[in-house]
Amino acid sequence: MPDPLGDFSFTWPFYAAALAGYLVGSIPFGLIVTRLAGLGDIRAVGSGNIGATNVLRTGHKALAALTFVLDAGKGAAAVLVANQWGPDMAVLAGAGSVVGHMTPMWINFKKLDRRVKTPEVLLAATLPVVVVVLTTWLLMAGLPRHLSAVGLAFITVVIGYVFPAWLKFEGGKGVATTLGVLLAIAWPVGALAGLTWVAVAFAFRYSSLAGLVSLAAAPLYAAWLADPQRTELAGFLAVLVITRHYANIRRLIKGEESRIGQ
Repeated sequence: MPDPLGDFSFTWPFYAAALAGYLVGSIPFGLIVTRLAGLGDIRAVGSGNIGATNVLRTGHKALAALTFVLDAGKGAAAVLVANQWGPDMAVLAGAGSVVGHMTPMWINFKKLDRRVKTPEVLLAATLPVVVVVLTTWLLMAGLPRHLSAVGLAFITVVIGYVFPAWLKFEGGKGVATTLGVLLAIAWPVGALAGLTWVAVAFAFRYSSLAGLVSLAAAPLYAAWLADPQRTELAGFLAVLVITRHYANIRRLIKGEESRIGQ
């Protein structure tokens, strides 16, 4: 990748790839499919999340499966389209799509005209753009010269806990979209992460635990089967997903997390 501090006339396409991925990732398929099915607003059900696990709480397994496929598909699509311009573009578009799924502009920005412009709301409006830009900058910088993408994820965690706006976005938690990105960018890594999800879900019946374990293992699979750039991406996405599961982690520790099928 180019130096992020280099000539902007050369680096802007890389930022554009991440932004395009963000826009694709922002499509709230869980919300769309449940409304088309006449089930109303999925955000009023269960955890209020727009992902496949919460769609399953409506009792419609087919809709939950469709949501999972569509959420994974948008991450894979962002990677595969961007890959036409090279692997660097694919990495950035994939990262952008997961950020978009977690902080979907199509949902959250509609609320701004109905709320007081407090600092938290202003942060909610600007944080996705900031995260996309920082993601692009650090993924372009790479490990040898600057901070790693894992360093960006750590910064994002700090921002999230200091400014709860990051944690209040009405988006998904990123498991399906991340698996789609991993399958498209390094299919053996994505396949192993997916198998890990299935194994943990079957053994313990916790969707959140399955997502946490599978994506925490993904950087290890990538270090074994892929190059450093893809390993870096897997690590960045893993930390973002773990951050978004903060409430699930708390419930798992307390023994209050609902099991699959409940």
